[in-house]
Amino acid sequence: MDFSLNKYEDEFQSSLTNRLSKLLPQDWGDKSFIINNTDSEWKKIAKNVTNDLSKDRLLTQAWPEEYGGIGASHLKQAVFNHILSYINAPLNNMTGVNWIGPALMMYGNKEQKELYLPRIAEALDQWCLLYSEPTAGSDLASLQTRAVKNGDNYIINGQKIWASNAEDANFGLVAVRTNPDAPKHKGLSTLIVPMDSAGISINPIKDINGKESLNEVFFDNVQISSKNIVGEENRGWYQMASSLDYERSGIATFSTAKRNLEKLIDITKLIPEITENKKSYREDIANHWIEMNTGFNLAIKIPLLQDRGINPTYESSISKLYGTELTQKIAQTSIQLLGTHGQLKKNQGMFEVSEKYLAAIASTIAKGTSEIQRNTIARQGLGLPR
Repeated sequence: MDFSLNKYEDEFQSSLTNRLSKLLPQDWGDKSFIINNTDSEWKKIAKNVTNDLSKDRLLTQAWPEEYGGIGASHLKQAVFNHILSYINAPLNNMTGVNWIGPALMMYGNKEQKELYLPRIAEALDQWCLLYSEPTAGSDLASLQTRAVKNGDNYIINGQKIWASNAEDANFGLVAVRTNPDAPKHKGLSTLIVPMDSAGISINPIKDINGKESLNEVFFDNVQISSKNIVGEENRGWYQMASSLDYERSGIATFSTAKRNLEKLIDITKLIPEITENKKSYREDIANHWIEMNTGFNLAIKIPLLQDRGINPTYESSISKLYGTELTQKIAQTSIQLLGTHGQLKKNQGMFEVSEKYLAAIASTIAKGTSEIQRNTIARQGLGLPR
C-alpha cells in the first residue's frame, strides 16, 4: 500500500500551512508549547482560526455537501488534521466535528441532521461528549446515569466526568441508561442535551498540570424532549462504539510527536552540554523518529479504509495504542535528557517538557485505555477468543 501523499495533497498541505501562518501570531511556534489552553488568549485565537477555516468548510470537508462538507476524501481530511496538529493550531469546535457529526450522520434522523450538522460545519455551535462516569470509564457499558421516559420527555439524573469543553458547549451528547433491567450493553441510549437546560450544573476539574480543561457534569431531573434521542432506544452502546472509532484515527498524535522530536533536537543543538554523559540519547531519539514514521503510516491507513467504505475498528485501536505509548516514550526521553532544564515553567527559551511529561501520563488512559485497545485488537484484529 502506498502511503505517500500525491501531488494534490502536497499542494493542499502547502496552501493550508501558508493560510495558518497568516492567522497565528508570529511567535506561535514558541508560545504554542506553553500557552494554557484555558487562557482567554488561547480561546480568542482558537475562535478566529476556527471561524476562518469553517468559511471554506475545511473543518468538515469529508462530510457530504448537504451536511456542510465538500465531499472531499477522508485522506484529504487526514492531511488537514496532520497540518493542524503539527503547527499546533488552536480550534474550538473539534468535538462536534470529529465525533458528534459522524455520530449524527450515522444514526441521527433527518430533522437532527438538518438542524445540527450545518451549524457544526459553520462553527456556530460547540459540543461536548458526555459519556464517562466516575465508575464507568473504560467499562463504559457500566454507566448509571438514568433517563426515564415521562410522556414526550426523558428525565435525566446522574453524573458525568472528564467532559472537555463542557463549560463552553451549547450542546452535549449524553449516554444514558434507558432500560435498567436489560444486560448492561443493551439498555443504553444517547440523547442530545442543550447545556443550558435547567438542572445541569458544571464543575471544573484541575488536571495534573493544574489546568481546568476538564469538567464534571451533574444532571438533576433534567427534562429533555424524546425527539432528542439519537438512533434507536437501547441501542446506544453499538452506536457509541462505532462513532468512537472516528476518535481513534490518531494521525494528530504522530504529527505532534514529530514536532516535539524536532524541538528536542533543536534544544540539544542549542545547549549541547545537556548531552554530556548521556551517550544513548542519539539512539533514543533516532528510535523515536522511526517509531513516529511507522505510526504515521499506521494512522494514514485509516482514512484510506474509510474512503473505501470500510469502518476501521481494530486499525483505530492499533493507531491509538501505538501513538499514546510513543507519546509517553518521547516524554520520558525528554525529561531524562533535559533534566532540571526540563522542569522549568513558562520559560520562552526552553522546551517546557515537564508539562508534556505529566500530561502524557493520561494519554494511555483517556479515550480508551491501552488494555481496552489490546482487547479490541486481539478480538477483532486477530480473532482471538475472549
